[in-house]
Amino acid sequence: MSSGKKQGEILCFDLAYILFADQENLPCLHFLLNDKKELMHDNQLIKVAEFVQDKDIQLVVSILRDKLPEGVIDKAHVAVELSQDSKLFKIESDQ
Repeated sequence: MSSGKKQGEILCFDLAYILFADQENLPCLHFLLNDKKELMHDNQLIKVAEFVQDKDIQLVVSILRDKLPEGVIDKAHVAVELSQDSKLFKIESDQ
C-alpha cells in the first residue's frame, strides 16, 4: 500500500470517528491536525477539503504550497503561512 493511500485512510478514519461520535451524542473535538498529506493524491485532498466545509470540522494540514492541488487554497481559510523568510518562532540559525 502506498504512503499516500495510507495517509488518506488515516484521515478518513479520523473524520468517520467524529461523525460517529456526533451520531451517538458522544463528546468529541471537531479538530484534526494532520501531517504528510502531500503524499495523498490531489483528488483525495480536494474531496476532503469539500467534505469538511459543511461538517463543522476544523482540519489543520501542514503541506507544502507547491504540493497543493489547484483550487484548494482558494476554498481554504489559511491562518498561517510559513517559509524560509517567515518562520513561526523567528529562530535563526548561525550556520
